[in-house]
Amino acid sequence: QRPVTMMPSTASRHAWVVLLLAWWRASLLLGRSARLALALATPVAAATTTVPLKPLAPPLVSTTPSAAAAAADPTAPHGHHADEPSWLAATRDENARFVRGGAGLSSEHARLWRRAAELFDAYQREFAATGRLTAPSARRLLEAAEHLEALAGTKFDDERMFLLYGRLNDVYAPLASQESGSAAGECCSEEETQATYCAKAAQWCVQRALCPQCLNAFATRETSPYDCWNAAVSNAITLYRRAGDDARAEATLQKLARQHPFAATRYERVDQTPKVYFPGLVARPFWDARRFDLVRRLEDAYNTDGPRRTRILAEIDALARSASTTLTPMFSPSAPLAAGPTTADAAGPWAELQLYDGRRWDEASCALAPTLVGLMRDPATLEPHREICRVPDDPLLENTCGTAVIVTLLRLTPGSRILPHCGTTNRRLIMQFALRGSDGVAFTVGGETRGYGGDGRAIVFDDSFEHAVRHDGPSDRFVLFALLKHPGVVDSASAEKE
Repeated sequence: QRPVTMMPSTASRHAWVVLLLAWWRASLLLGRSARLALALATPVAAATTTVPLKPLAPPLVSTTPSAAAAAADPTAPHGHHADEPSWLAATRDENARFVRGGAGLSSEHARLWRRAAELFDAYQREFAATGRLTAPSARRLLEAAEHLEALAGTKFDDERMFLLYGRLNDVYAPLASQESGSAAGECCSEEETQATYCAKAAQWCVQRALCPQCLNAFATRETSPYDCWNAAVSNAITLYRRAGDDARAEATLQKLARQHPFAATRYERVDQTPKVYFPGLVARPFWDARRFDLVRRLEDAYNTDGPRRTRILAEIDALARSASTTLTPMFSPSAPLAAGPTTADAAGPWAELQLYDGRRWDEASCALAPTLVGLMRDPATLEPHREICRVPDDPLLENTCGTAVIVTLLRLTPGSRILPHCGTTNRRLIMQFALRGSDGVAFTVGGETRGYGGDGRAIVFDDSFEHAVRHDGPSDRFVLFALLKHPGVVDSASAEKE
């Protein structure tokens, strides 16, 4: 008998057509990558930090050697200790994968990588202890960069090139954050400027974006599990802009970011490059704060209700006194922060008290600021104010908030700078309500600089635009931070509730 031939269904044939089309478009993109790399990779003059991109492959599974063995060989994975930041363990995993993964690594190449890993590990450990880049650590990073750039002249397999480009970006990003005259800035010659470091960080962001691992790890929504492509092109554009190299920033946008067939990186302007971008929404750097009911409620309570204002300030003063135990540091080697000259306590120059994660309030934290929290909640239902962004309970629904930190109290110490960067998405807005220490704080969004207008005043801005903060005032700045729903977006949490 003749065998029975099973004809695919119409739906199956359609699925195969879609897959073939996707493969063809990705092949075209990969074919363009070499030409884009040549066009965009040349170093230029530049200046700032960027978010280091971590590999998407799972960490190397291995047993945990002793602490002494781990200290002797920073390339050996030895688990994540409870008292160390997670990024130290991630770095060890990268180190191990580069040395042990696949073939084709000569003894000289392994020596260069291990020496660079030792230097980078020493920098990270000092940073974890101090929250600062010191002159000795800056010199370590420069030496590590020499070894890594020597390796970059060799063509390795895709995985190693992916790790190498990411580490080069990790090395140059902290150097780009240091102002001349700072302790770290004193390590370098006049020729080794912030601009040069920033340009090199941007260069390696571009190279990493063009690796197959990054091309195929793209985000289409705020909660997409992989975002290597989006982060790399967004950071590269910001770095080139801080370099003053508008031509390369524009080329990265037009010839790289907008050319990906699937990623949400179809940016329309170089100063608005969030991780995921959605065309068609009303976009302006600053919004009229008084149009938001939440802002009116906060400002009126602070400025017209004397007893309530007294209670609010008493709560903030209590937090300031207990900051080292109640506030959580917001620094890491990848944070866009240049710390001020002094830090008063263990919380560091940039710290927070998280209050609401989009689904539930942290009642223990809320008890430390009950008057403020009461203004953020409906008095009858205790639900968050209707203008506050909410995370849907159903994980299949879109989280347009883009993060799980929705309401928080922020502290920034005098002399600190939050460097230019873009947020996660253009489908939300940010409110900051000044509580104490707002004098001398300059907030720049999309090229427009404003102050808060004094304590008891709020600003509302779109953090998908490039934004930065400079604190030249005399005292710690405390603000109430909240993610607000974009007026042009119907968020999934509200639709779900309705």
